[in-house]
Amino acid sequence: MGRPGLHCRAAQAVAHREEAAVRCGIVRACPFVRRLCTTQSPSPSSIVSTPASRRRAPDIRAWSGSPSLNSSLVSTSGTARPAAANQDTRLRVAVDVDEVLGRFVYALNLFCKDRYGMEYKVGDYWIYEFAKIWGCSQERSNQIVHEFFESQHFTGGIPVIPGALETLTRLSESDYELVVVTSRQHVIQDVTLDWLDRHYSGLFQEVYFGNHFALEGKSRKKSDICKNIGARVLIDDNPSYALECAAAGINVLLYDWEGAYPWSKLPASGVHNSELIRVVRDWGEVEQQLATLAPALRHPTLAPGDS
Repeated sequence: MGRPGLHCRAAQAVAHREEAAVRCGIVRACPFVRRLCTTQSPSPSSIVSTPASRRRAPDIRAWSGSPSLNSSLVSTSGTARPAAANQDTRLRVAVDVDEVLGRFVYALNLFCKDRYGMEYKVGDYWIYEFAKIWGCSQERSNQIVHEFFESQHFTGGIPVIPGALETLTRLSESDYELVVVTSRQHVIQDVTLDWLDRHYSGLFQEVYFGNHFALEGKSRKKSDICKNIGARVLIDDNPSYALECAAAGINVLLYDWEGAYPWSKLPASGVHNSELIRVVRDWGEVEQQLATLAPALRHPTLAPGDS
């Protein structure tokens, strides 16, 4: 989910295939190897092949443009593959993190109550500009959220969305390739990857950080990320991303959990390519809609729903 007005939540700019000729990886203390592709291609001598006995698949490749992450480059396969080289029939689906995989606002509200006595519910967030919800300045809002990032409420307290793990497991075992496309910024990249390891281990092939609303560094639109990596569907709770991606010809499942996300509503009119946006209210509906969309996306001559 994007955080309009929240200038502390996106990563260094994602490096796309036009910016990097190969994938590379950074080994971290995690349950399996994650790859991190930087803006510059490493020299062949800087790529080290990981022994087969140390590999765990699938691995997460976390992409950012941070020049500080150019060391400890590892290729788990010893070969490079373009960012969107999807040669088989598997349909690449991009999945957002906050409010789609995990309950960010729920955990944030617990932190705000414990630290500052602020009483808010998810239903109070009619817009994702926390300063407007909390009645404070943008600077104060940023400070509170940074404190949240350092707290146990964030590092270990964000619960998962019910049904997500089960549905994603079935999809990953079928003809789908799952990647994460999030607007989160680099300051919380490691925590994000650790959280995905704990709750969705082995399900996502790649993690892309968009660097939206960051204090420094470039950002990339989710529509650009999805197009560059070959993602045909985005699952996201943010209507602005839904509109942006639909205008770019990308199918969107707009996630409005149980219809209870006040911010996750489409405008009544003026939606370009509105037929590409489908509202889903739980992960069961996500699975159903993907089953309807998949045949036509894999075989463009078919209409949605045909097989």
